[in-house]
Amino acid sequence: GFTKLIIEELLQWYSKIHNINFASLRYFNAVGYDVKNRISTPEKDPQNLFPIIMEVLSGERESMEVYGNDYDTPDGSCIRDYIHVNDLSKAHVNALTYLVEKKESLCVNLGTGMGYSVLEAIKSAELITDKKVKFIISGRRDGDPNSLYAKSNLANELLSWFPEYSSLETIMQSMWRLYKKESENAIH
Repeated sequence: GFTKLIIEELLQWYSKIHNINFASLRYFNAVGYDVKNRISTPEKDPQNLFPIIMEVLSGERESMEVYGNDYDTPDGSCIRDYIHVNDLSKAHVNALTYLVEKKESLCVNLGTGMGYSVLEAIKSAELITDKKVKFIISGRRDGDPNSLYAKSNLANELLSWFPEYSSLETIMQSMWRLYKKESENAIH
């Protein structure tokens, strides 16, 4: 977050000096795959929760870690705001339109205004796939807050942007289609 803030400050400074406009779209956890199936391969060596869950479900990983179960949240695991890539794509297009039409810079948050816990994400994946996710609880990671989510009121107002695809069900379904296909192809 700190580096993103510095880059945004540099963009504001550069904008004043060179009289150009920019859009800064602030979002946290981009997830999912295109709902129209235009992506044909999953990411390699993922470091984020959702693709790691998919790798466990598809047999690429034996198990995964859940970092902490003693956070001040309903189930003890961290809560994060996840935004589907299709929602982010729409926001980027709307932001470019805004820049052209309004001729002014833009800084907005993109989020659902709520979040899902790590254990909720795992349970959702299990429901979608009818498979169990093997995981172990390990220690917290330094610096992880209990919950982190974004309010998108300004993006709603200025860009007419609202997340349409960011439910856990849609995210998991879009991902599982691809990972399931990959695991079936690996078997044959």
